[in-house]
Amino acid sequence: MSFLFILYFVFFCWLITKIKFFKQAGLSNTVLTGLFLVKIIAGLAYAFYFLQPSQIEGSDTWRYYRISLSETNMLLTHPVHFVTSLFQYHYDDAGNLFNAHNSYWNDLKSNTIIKLIAVINVFTNRNYYADIVFFNFFFFFGLMAFYRLMNTFFIGKKWLLIVSVFLTPSFLFWCSGIHKDGLIFSALGLILYFFYLSLQKGFSFKRVVIIVLSALLIFALRNHVCIILIPALTGWWLVQKFNLKPIVVFASVYSISVILFFASPYIHPKINLPQYVVTKQQEFNHLKGNSKINAEPLFTASFNGFMHYLPTALDMSFLRPHFFEIQNKAYWPAIAEIYGLLILSVLILFFKRKNIPPSLVTILWVNFSIAFSLLLIEGYTVTFVGGIVRYRSLVFPLLFASVITIADIEKMKRCLKHH
Repeated sequence: MSFLFILYFVFFCWLITKIKFFKQAGLSNTVLTGLFLVKIIAGLAYAFYFLQPSQIEGSDTWRYYRISLSETNMLLTHPVHFVTSLFQYHYDDAGNLFNAHNSYWNDLKSNTIIKLIAVINVFTNRNYYADIVFFNFFFFFGLMAFYRLMNTFFIGKKWLLIVSVFLTPSFLFWCSGIHKDGLIFSALGLILYFFYLSLQKGFSFKRVVIIVLSALLIFALRNHVCIILIPALTGWWLVQKFNLKPIVVFASVYSISVILFFASPYIHPKINLPQYVVTKQQEFNHLKGNSKINAEPLFTASFNGFMHYLPTALDMSFLRPHFFEIQNKAYWPAIAEIYGLLILSVLILFFKRKNIPPSLVTILWVNFSIAFSLLLIEGYTVTFVGGIVRYRSLVFPLLFASVITIADIEKMKRCLKHH
């Protein structure tokens, strides 16, 4: 902690109450600053957790910070090289887009965030804790964008939506620290909000720039998330453009996407998407860690191989960690989230709003499609409980906010009072 940390915290608390984009969310200054404070506290908890002796050795956040110190020196002494080095690599070629070894694209994930920390270090005098304040200020834009999108259809129930978007435990923890996750969701939130505005009001230069820059950031940090957005946004555009039924459009778009996925090696031998998934799981299996899950591996890149592994993938991404297997108490909040979401989803079958606007129905398809795709990829590739909890945290705002917006809250209250 330092004077700079306090100074920037106070400054950004003041700034978020003045920025028009935040003020238009309809939240009071007290709520805005309160949410920002919670994010900062979560960011500090994240930092202290990964300072523990059992965690610091494999801690990316502190490793990124240590590397960023020399990058900051480079920025101050050789600024041109600082920029151009992001686009350079020391391999024979750029390598495969999805592989983890000898690939510029894989290095780009870490290099991008290291460069960002290095720039922020200039303003924070290389203070990690002050950097946390900057990062959460950036995170706040995407969170507020997604909140504003969903609040368009859920006016009057702001606290339920605030909890759903900002305060689910694993999302709050993993997306408040100095790492890729918070930036990815922030960029995703901006894409969804400004894509919605573009469909309603037209694709202006400003909106297109924000969407493109956000997509490039996601591509740099976790490229498969950017690819996942393509069918979801395509389906959204088709529904809006031609006034089609969402269920027909999304079923068609995703059926074509599945066909293209398995046909990719026949389209071009170097674009073997099923094999990339198999390879990614093998890379996870070669890692060591206390939370590793001993499960049957995905052996083949064939359609039959993927279908055979599908129940395991669904269990991995949707239900892990199992409550009867947990030895680490840190995973209990993640378990509570999973079962809380399942219970809430079942309740919605009995307490669903009537007359859901067609535009909301389409957004629900978009949210669920993105969330399900991310979870499915996670289920097929990640073999560690810690990794599953972290990567899954991104989808909780999408899922909880979607379920909440179609709930008839007043009917729930009346039922509770009656009983």
